[in-house]
Amino acid sequence: MSSHHQAAIALQALFNLANETEREVARSLDLNLTDYRALSALAQSGPVTVGTLAETLGATAATTTAIVSRLETKGYAERLRSGEDRRHVHVSATPAAAAGIVDLMRPLMDATNRHIEALPSARQDAVVDFLNVALTLMQDHLHSLSKKDAL
Repeated sequence: MSSHHQAAIALQALFNLANETEREVARSLDLNLTDYRALSALAQSGPVTVGTLAETLGATAATTTAIVSRLETKGYAERLRSGEDRRHVHVSATPAAAAGIVDLMRPLMDATNRHIEALPSARQDAVVDFLNVALTLMQDHLHSLSKKDAL
């Protein structure tokens, strides 16, 4: 029997299921997981440089340029040249690609929203508080793992 609280066990199961869902969404878009993660980052961030996207992905600029090229070929991303300085290029998800991700996730988001809104206000607040703490703990853990990799 585990010594961890049921909430911690459920959260770990949620992380595992989120990974499976991410792979399935990528497959639905005919993308590998790395390219999907780049597209998802672009859809969330708006236009960014390849260097910024590379940092977000933890990849090299060369690898990220190849990812962007694959996304561009599939019509999921576009390069945008600056009007002032044509050397400055930003990458962004196409509106159709961003909408495609939203469409695939909308049933889950809508069902979650309905469930949360049906809870009494105090329970809604408790869920939000717990998720925010879990998010912070996960960010801290990821940071500590990344620091170990750098050693």
